[in-house]
Formats: sequence, C-alpha cells, structure tokens
Amino acid sequence: MYSAVILAGGFGTRLRPLTDTVPKPMLPVGGEPNLIRLCEHLCRNGFDNAVVTLRYLPEKIKDALSECCRGVDLFYICEDEPLGTAGAVKAAEDLLSDDFLVISGDAVCTLDLAAGYEAHKKSGAAVTILLHTVTDPMQYGCVVCDKNGRIEAFCEKPSWQQVVSDKVNTGIYFISRRALDYVPKNKEFDFSRDVFPAMLDNGEFLLGYEAEGYWRDIGSFAEYLAANRDFADNSKNKAETEGSVCGDSFRLGKNSAFINSVAFDGVSVADNCSITESILARNVTVGDGCVLQNGCVIGEGAIINDGVKLGYGTVIQPGKTVVKSKEGGYMIKSKLFCGGSVTVPYNDDPTSRLCRLARAVATVSDGPVGVCCDAKGKHENDAELFCHVLCDCGAAVYYFGATAKLAAKTAGAYYGCDITVYIRSADGGICLEFFDNTGMSLPASDEKRISDAYRAEPEKRSGGKIIKISGLCVLYYNALSASADLSGVKVSVSGCEDPAGLLSAFAAAGADTAGKASPYTEKDEFTVNAAEGAMLLCQNGFFCNFDSCLLILLSLISASDQPVISLPYFLPRIYEKAAKDNGIKVLRYSSKPNLIKKSDIEARRYRTSCMWCHDPLFCAAYLMSELKKHGMSLSEAADKYCKGVVTRSEIKVSEKEKASCMRRLYEAYMPYQLSASDGVCIVEGGAEGVAMADDSDKIKLVICADSEEAAEDAVGEIMMRMGKLRS
Repeated sequence: MYSAVILAGGFGTRLRPLTDTVPKPMLPVGGEPNLIRLCEHLCRNGFDNAVVTLRYLPEKIKDALSECCRGVDLFYICEDEPLGTAGAVKAAEDLLSDDFLVISGDAVCTLDLAAGYEAHKKSGAAVTILLHTVTDPMQYGCVVCDKNGRIEAFCEKPSWQQVVSDKVNTGIYFISRRALDYVPKNKEFDFSRDVFPAMLDNGEFLLGYEAEGYWRDIGSFAEYLAANRDFADNSKNKAETEGSVCGDSFRLGKNSAFINSVAFDGVSVADNCSITESILARNVTVGDGCVLQNGCVIGEGAIINDGVKLGYGTVIQPGKTVVKSKEGGYMIKSKLFCGGSVTVPYNDDPTSRLCRLARAVATVSDGPVGVCCDAKGKHENDAELFCHVLCDCGAAVYYFGATAKLAAKTAGAYYGCDITVYIRSADGGICLEFFDNTGMSLPASDEKRISDAYRAEPEKRSGGKIIKISGLCVLYYNALSASADLSGVKVSVSGCEDPAGLLSAFAAAGADTAGKASPYTEKDEFTVNAAEGAMLLCQNGFFCNFDSCLLILLSLISASDQPVISLPYFLPRIYEKAAKDNGIKVLRYSSKPNLIKKSDIEARRYRTSCMWCHDPLFCAAYLMSELKKHGMSLSEAADKYCKGVVTRSEIKVSEKEKASCMRRLYEAYMPYQLSASDGVCIVEGGAEGVAMADDSDKIKLVICADSEEAAEDAVGEIMMRMGKLRS
C-alpha cells in the first residue's frame, strides 16, 4: 500500500508563460525541479512510496521522475477530467494505507513530516493539517484552532476583512481512510472547500499542527522568485549575479548584472545589461545594453533585441522577438485592487493601463457593465475610452456619463449591471471604483478574476454595444424622495457632490428647503452634510454621524415598517439587538467575501429594500421622517436610544504584523465571536465593537461605549492585546 499522495496535476495558470511549456511542479527551484526536490524530502522523512496524480503535461513529469525518484517508488494516476484535490485522492483510494500523507507538488517544503505523522497518530484525529505562519494569508486557507490545536473553522482564500489568523493550510495532510467517505467518486471535490467543512459540521476531530521547517507556495511570480532566492547557493554568487539562480549553460556578458533573478537552462545575456528580480525561461536570449526592471518574466525561447528596455512587470510570451521597448503585456504592480478600487498613475502610461483593465473586466463580466464618472465630469474622456474598449471585447455597456457616486452604486439594482465602474480623480492618478449588482464593492473572488485576466491576453469577442443612459441621478433622487415623508421639515445640505439635486429630492419629499445649499440658522432645522460619501446630520447644533443615526433609526422603526433588514457583519451586535427588540429579522452579510455563500446572497438581496441601512442620505431622510412622526428632536432620540457613543478609529500596523495582530485579537475575544463574521467581535469592559483588517496598513474599529473616554480606553486595551502598545 502507498503511504503518500503527491498532487501534481495543476495548470499553474498564474505562472504563465513559464508553465506554458513546463508543468508547475517541475519548475526549477534552486536549480532543481521542485518535484524531484520534494521526493528527496519525502524519502528523508520515511516515505518510500507515493501515488502521483497528474493532468497537465503528464508525460513531462513521468519522463523526469520515472518509476523511482530519489528513493521513492512512484505510481501514476492521470485525470481525464478535473477532480479537485479530494477527488484525485479518492481515485487512488484502493492503493492507499490506513493513514497516509497528501502533499502538493506546487510548494517548496522542508517541513518535519515525520513529526507531523507522529502527532497525527497520537491524537487520533481523522485529519491532521500541517499549518504555517504567513504575513499575507489571502492566497491560502486560514485555519482557526483552539489552544489544544483542535480546528474550529476554515476560511478559504479570505479577503483581508475576513482574516482572523495568520495560520494557513499548507495543503499537506495526514488523512485516515475514513475521511474519504466524505468524498464522492468521479466528481470534482476539494479538501479545504468541501471535505473539511463537512467533517467539522459532522463533529469530526481535525487537528492543526505547526511543523518546523521551511514552506513556501510558488503560485505567483513573486513567491517563485522568493523561493529561488531562499535556495540560491550564495557561496557561489559573484557580485554580478548576487541572489540569483542560474541554470546550465547560462552566459552573462561583460559589464552585465543579473541580480536576485532566475535563469532556466540555456539563457544568454549579452554585454552591458541590467536585469533585476526577473525570471528568464529556457533558451532566452537578451541582446546588448538591455534593461529588465523588477518583475519581468520572459517566456521560453524569446529574444530581446539590443537596447530594449522593459519596464516593471513586463511579460513576454514564449518564442516572441522584442524589437523595441515597452512591448509585451503587463503584470500587476503588487496588488491591482486596494480597498475595492484600482488606481492608475498618471506617470505609468494610463491609457494603456485603462485599456488593459477594460479588457479584463469584459473577460470576466457575466452581464452588462455600467460605466460612469465623477459628477463634475472631469474624467468623461477616460470613461468613454473604457466603454469603447469594453464594447470591442464583446461586452454590453451602459454608459451613464457624469453622476454622483452614491447614484453609481445603484446602477446594478436599476439596470442589472453585473459590474459598475465609477471613474474619479485620485492623488497622482485615476481611480476606478468597482461595484457589484447590490451596490457593494466587488467580492474578493471577482477582484481576483479581474486581476488574473489583467495578466493574460484576453480573447477578442464580437457582439459588444454601448447604450447611453442619462438620468441615473434622477432615478436615485426619485427613490430618495419616495423613501420618506418630510412635509413640514426644514432641511439644508452642505458638502455634497450635487447640492441642487439633493435639495430637489428633499423638496420632492415635502421638505421646506428654501433653495438653500448652506446650513439653516433657525431653530429645529436639519442640515445634512454629505461630504465624501459620509454623513453628518445636525439639528439645533446637535450632530450625529451615520453610525449613530442608523442606531436611532433601528430603535424607532417597527417590524410593520420593515420586517427584514440586512446589515454587514462589521456593525457591532448593538445594531442587531436594537432591530430585534422591535421584532425585525436581521440578516448579515460579509462586506468583502471571497466566495458568496447562500446566507450572503439572501442578505444582499434585501439591501435594495432597506437602502437606509447602508446609504447615508437615505438614512438621513428616513430618520428625519421618523423623528417628525414621533415628535422627537435629534438630541432627544440620541439621549434615549444611543446610550453612549459610536466611534470609528484606525490602528496603523505594518503589512507583516496585520494577520498576527488579528489572530491575537481573535484568541483574546474568542467567546464573543459570531458564527460567521468579518473581523473580530470585541467586548472590552463597558465597550463593544468589531475590529477588522483592510487592504491597507490599518485595522479598523467600530466601538460602542458609554463615553468617548470609555471608547479610548477600549482602543488602548485592544492595542495592548495586539501587542501594539508602545512604551
């Protein structure tokens, strides 16, 4: 019976063009194919036989490994159809021992597998998952364990908003045969997505074990480069090849530098070249005086002519001859998306970047794409360019022109746009914000699809068309005016994108606006300040922010007014309690899910029927209407229903610290967690709230406390538990 299964069937899509000709497990690391390196490690840890599952370029793997590799006897199974990680192992079930190892051929590993197997046998667990600590868990599966190592929850490829641990699933498992009872035959099934959650739901014991040693997934160019640097033989490196790994027959010309880079076999670099943090596949030729900046990837057999300069992240396809600078496609600088948006710098060929991004959106969109720009119309030309490229790629496009951002978020609901793109100015560039058909920023899974398509060369499609639509703002303002009865209420506005439009909407709801776009001075009159999409409501010198207004409103309305509402998990439980006390059913949704679950779908569906829960202007209008109906002032309602203050704050952390800080918070406040939530629920003294990481270098807090002082004390305690309090 075989004691191990090596999963080696992946396509390595994110590593194209390197994997166009070489299977991902056979990519060289430190000058040696990774799968051969892995076999040697298995033998050292007592595993002398293994089943290898294959699909993509199987003969290249068989020819390289044969029937025995580095002391490990091998048996091969080829998948005709994709079976997933669990389905592939199920296909080998009859060949396996009672407890066996499953390991991915896609990762570089020196973990202590023998110790992991011993821990598995001793614990009696149905499955033992080897864990590893990382700084960025988003490309992996987060695993949450209790203090004894028993696994409590999984979150596969989480967004930063969902990260509560820096311990990730390495894809290395010790499995008891009974675990395969959860896997159907001849069906695509995945361990982390399908099998392990089902086992947890059934009360099975799954152990998380953090083994000693090295582990790195090589699923991206950056990780692949890092792995090679880690295994570079620095004792042989000269100044001109520092930190690099160079294959057989590598030639480096005079006065050339090849720094922190990887060259496969047969690479030739001529004189006077500068190449940094780049990857050159087999038989690449680089001419005299060339410059390859960080992140360049050159496909097998490509030729770079003399004097060519390739900018950051240029990708050259196999066999191509590059005769001038800036040819080829572009990788992503770091991450394409940040905070639900993409920023295109003015100094980085913005027209080319916008076109490439539009092609990527057209590739992944399943329905119409909405496009609009800021209300002042500064970026109408950019928006029109985006529309035309979408159309050329076969997408159906609704062009709304210049409009307010809050109105842009409603395009999905009003016109069925699968994706809506809102284009505005940003510091040093053009910002494109993306919304789904519920008005939320795109799920992390959709952002990833766009990012992957941005790297690739999308196929052109026919059938695209552009439909110009005016009046999106009018629809929005009509819905706003219909949401509240403001007869007899005096209202002014300030700080908004479109003061005249907003005033007209309040007037249509019956308000006395007197045409004023500046604050009233008379007693009992409301001023709505909507600067930057946030909201402050003021009456007679008393201010309430959006969080406080929403809490008051949830306390005022009844189930007959709104039987069901939807709220993000990031809002503290005090909001849910206020609604439930009035008989209202509350649904929760993740603000940035990687995969949208059924519960998320239902909660998002209700967003359009309770716009006031997430749109600050709708909240202001509805609250003013309810205060009039109850005969209360804003300050009276706040005194009655806001027992204290609701504050938002941010704690700055480094990218390397962020995941570990969230894990410390989760461990400190574990008893208070919701069953499925974004971030960590906090209960600290008299304060309650939520802490959540975001795409930047911050952990965001929403804290409900009796006073500003109590909220500040809670933040201090949270920082201490994060290990962030400085002396």
